[in-house]
Amino acid sequence: MSTSSVTRDAINITVCASFLLLVVMVTRSVGGKGGMCPGDRFGQQCRLTCHCANKELCDDITGQCPGPCAEGWSGPHCQRQNVALGRSTDMKTSDWSRGDFAVDGNLRTCVTSSSNRTGWWRVDMQDKRTVFFMEIHFANQTARPGRVRVHVSDYVDTFYGKPCTRIQSAHKLSKFTCDLPSTGRYFGLINKEGQITLCEVLVFVCAPFTYGVDCSQECTCADPSEQCNPVTGSCISGCKDGWMGSACNKPCAGRYGRNCRQACGHCFGNQTCDHVTGSCLKGCAPGWKGPRCKQDCDPGNYGVECIHQCHHCLDNDTCDPSSGECPWRCAPGWRGRRCDSECEPGFHGQSCEFRCGHCHGNSTCDATNGLCPVGCSSGYEGLFCTKECLPGKWGPNCQWLCGQCQASTCDRITGHCGSDGCRPGWSGDTCLTGCRPGTYGSSCLRKCGACDTPCNATDGLCPSGCLSGWEGPTCTSKCSNRSFGPGCQLPCGQCANSEPCHHVTGYCLHACERGYERPFCHIRNRTDLMGKPNLLTLLVACMILFMLTIVAVTVCLVVKWRQINKVVKPKSPIPPFQQTVV
Repeated sequence: MSTSSVTRDAINITVCASFLLLVVMVTRSVGGKGGMCPGDRFGQQCRLTCHCANKELCDDITGQCPGPCAEGWSGPHCQRQNVALGRSTDMKTSDWSRGDFAVDGNLRTCVTSSSNRTGWWRVDMQDKRTVFFMEIHFANQTARPGRVRVHVSDYVDTFYGKPCTRIQSAHKLSKFTCDLPSTGRYFGLINKEGQITLCEVLVFVCAPFTYGVDCSQECTCADPSEQCNPVTGSCISGCKDGWMGSACNKPCAGRYGRNCRQACGHCFGNQTCDHVTGSCLKGCAPGWKGPRCKQDCDPGNYGVECIHQCHHCLDNDTCDPSSGECPWRCAPGWRGRRCDSECEPGFHGQSCEFRCGHCHGNSTCDATNGLCPVGCSSGYEGLFCTKECLPGKWGPNCQWLCGQCQASTCDRITGHCGSDGCRPGWSGDTCLTGCRPGTYGSSCLRKCGACDTPCNATDGLCPSGCLSGWEGPTCTSKCSNRSFGPGCQLPCGQCANSEPCHHVTGYCLHACERGYERPFCHIRNRTDLMGKPNLLTLLVACMILFMLTIVAVTVCLVVKWRQINKVVKPKSPIPPFQQTVV
């Protein structure tokens, strides 16, 4: 590998890593689960501010402070503010002092109104506040029940108009709420029948975008910029996707989306879908899709001081606050009265009531959904590995097809074809191996004949014909009818006693008929031809004698004729052309 290619790969890896880091940072910067809010912010879209002691940073997701809350702040997430702490007060006392002892944060310092008929105390909260929750620490019981009234007003003359509530009892420490949330800048107490002795007055309001008794709940309005009702959590813009209820603090049950109009899909294991997006957290049931199928729900508490959290109740039901027992059944994968014990190996489902299927290697299934982590053992298939293989299949998850068995199917576990064996042309325990050259038939137990090329593995027929000296469809028969050679087309010679010749070579195995030569017995013996006269020899001799006789007679006749007709020479010469022959 060249240096340039290594450098290029390193650059690509660096770019990819940087991109992933950027994605993570952007994702976390938006707040909410899995996000990272900058500085002292947390919550949805990082819209809540931390209020931790010593300006420590809270958890960017939950808002939990590592230590106590800052002065004047309280609640699980330090979002409840005492707006009366350190504010200016008015109270007529015997020494004409102000009633600041009631807002100094010290329960040991108290203040008493002057001994006139009407005792009153007022604090300026400086800003217009919606008041509902309060704590009042009285030095003693200062009035009969129903005589102390609480007023919230925009005016300095606070005590005109309808009070936000009447205190039914005035013990040393009392927690109160207004009959209805009341809005105003001034908060005051009045007793028209006597004095008021106060040690501390706490007026609680929720930080922006929070509500509830301890301001621990975040607004979930459809408009994220809307400040919900600090007491009820209700929203003018309605609830955002996935939430319902008057305070928009209840997730859709089995539904999702705006106003919970959309029904959940088929999430795996009958789990509910994400109430906001409708996606399933752990996958969907067969035939359905979606990335998630389980809704995250905050668990409840139970036990002494509610320090224990509810465990795995079915459908995320809240457990009994005393014993922690689930009201109905346990969620899949859990058992016991409190649903805090995992399923024993081999069981799964709600309250662990279902047995696992046949998981591969005798492994146990997932206790929650019943799935086998490594698939099904041999002979079983299906989502839960409880279905036996259909005929024609075998092996883990029934992934293999049966071989060429003589019977209709094979063993679903081993794939063996059994005692019936394989179909013609196949061999082996699973009948997946074709016959070796030279064999054929069921389980390849038969041998091919004398084929010119390998025979058909199924029926043993020879596709290219037989070797010399053999015949028949499977080339298992020697040449018949005293023939031999390729295709048994050559006739045997004159073998002794009419015996057949060798079917391949044509040789006579023992001897030839008299007068013929071995090995083929097709040629006559020459010595035999010379020792025995025959008709042809006689005929030739007679013809030769006859011809010699004719020749002799002809010669004699010519000589005789010449003697009788001898020619006499003339006296005068005659020209050659005038000579005649007599």
